Amino acid sequence: MQGQAVLLQSLPAKYVGWIAAGFGLTVALSVAVFVLGCAIAAGWLVLARSPIMPLRLAARGAVGFLRRTPLLVQLFFWYFGAAQLLGEGAIGALYDWQGWRIGGLHVPAPSLEALASLAGIGLYASAFYARELEAGLANVPASQGAAALALGFTPAAAFWRVVLPQALRIAARPMVGQFCQTIKNTSLAMAIGFAEMSYTARQVETDSLMSFQAFGLATLLYVALILLLQAAAPVLLRCLGWTEAARA
Repeated sequence: MQGQAVLLQSLPAKYVGWIAAGFGLTVALSVAVFVLGCAIAAGWLVLARSPIMPLRLAARGAVGFLRRTPLLVQLFFWYFGAAQLLGEGAIGALYDWQGWRIGGLHVPAPSLEALASLAGIGLYASAFYARELEAGLANVPASQGAAALALGFTPAAAFWRVVLPQALRIAARPMVGQFCQTIKNTSLAMAIGFAEMSYTARQVETDSLMSFQAFGLATLLYVALILLLQAAAPVLLRCLGWTEAARA
């Protein structure tokens, strides 16, 4: 009975605030990783389609390496290994960086933990995004690119303005699934000290010994975020007119 009473205790508002702050950083990191990952994935695709064989092999090798290496190891590399390679001067300058001032608004500089998390998870995610985009490209009829060339487009313009937009429409739904996976992967950033939601839940558990409530609330917020994304994605695709292409 005493154990049940402990489980029924609610988290004090202070601890709910901690987890809410971590939730905000989880969302921010997830969005930043998705944007960076998509940009890098586009780069992998361009290199993979290059007429220069070493570039094609390098791109495919890098994507394969990233997909086959544990994300946690990559995060440790970016936080400990890359920091060592940059040297004390660069790290000191990063810690001294005060951020940006836009008008009367001060935007704080990102921490080393935030940058390492963004770099590590962003690169890791880019390998999976690239495969989804590559599958989308494979489903675009070759006649589309040929028709664009016949109309006077350069090969680069035909790819960026005709072929790639169609590939994005086809890959849209799989990319939503990859974004959901990215949200879950951000929880590993706690291993290098980034204060996302799993990290703050751990802080609450350590400070209050309310393990069930802390991790239970964090779990519910993860589930709610994923469900919200899965519900909003079809609406967004419909607004963009990508629904039929995604189904195809």
